[in-house]
Amino acid sequence: MMRLGWRLLTALNLLTLAVLFLPLAISVLVSFSPSELIALPDRLSMRWYREFFDDWQWIEALWNTLAVAALTIVISFPIGLLAALAYMRLAHRWRSALNVAILLPLFVPPVVIGLGALVFHRSIGIWGTHVSIALAHSLWAMPLVFIVLRTTLRGVDSSLEEAAAGLGASPVRVFFEITFPLIASGVAVGVLFAFIISVNEFIMALFLANSTTKTLPVVIWPKVRYLLTPIVAAASSLVIAITLVLLVVSARLLGLRRLVDAR
Repeated sequence: MMRLGWRLLTALNLLTLAVLFLPLAISVLVSFSPSELIALPDRLSMRWYREFFDDWQWIEALWNTLAVAALTIVISFPIGLLAALAYMRLAHRWRSALNVAILLPLFVPPVVIGLGALVFHRSIGIWGTHVSIALAHSLWAMPLVFIVLRTTLRGVDSSLEEAAAGLGASPVRVFFEITFPLIASGVAVGVLFAFIISVNEFIMALFLANSTTKTLPVVIWPKVRYLLTPIVAAASSLVIAITLVLLVVSARLLGLRRLVDAR
């Protein structure tokens, strides 16, 4: 009876995964269609990928997306790391307050963040830049980095840090030679989360991008509304491919089990 229950649970999990990944697989297949219409291809063609890379608007949007994602990592990762380190060293009565302060942006609708950032960034002269979009994206990325690194730091044996400090190592040396290697898998996952949320975010970027800093989701949106062709699927497939490449590289460098366990 228990074996039957496990089989049913496994089948349910596989069915759930299929439901989640089927739209992604269909999107990728559609991107290889030679047709002008959104449909599963009867033969494979690179037509829409050629059109994507021949159109400077798409290339610029791809570059903007990657540039903003890189800046989001640069901004959100140090803040999330420092917040996680502070959390582990705070007295328990202060940890709840820090949790609320760090996680609060996740519960703010992106339209509210986008509108507020639009007004503020225009007043300080950075609206329309990659930095402007990355700062807004970091409000969502930083809490995710914090969550991952907080959980990873809980698994670090503090006696190792204490032993290194007792041997005369400075706090900075203890961190870089003891703590950081032990949380490397969590660092990789945190960076990936920051990258993924920035690459796929649309609403804040819609408020903060100008004609030269539009990201891929911002450029895709009017195409979806007014001129739906498989080039949209090609653009989406490239984002999926970039994310998968980063996941594979991280799993290769860190080990798949360490990457999955850093949650």
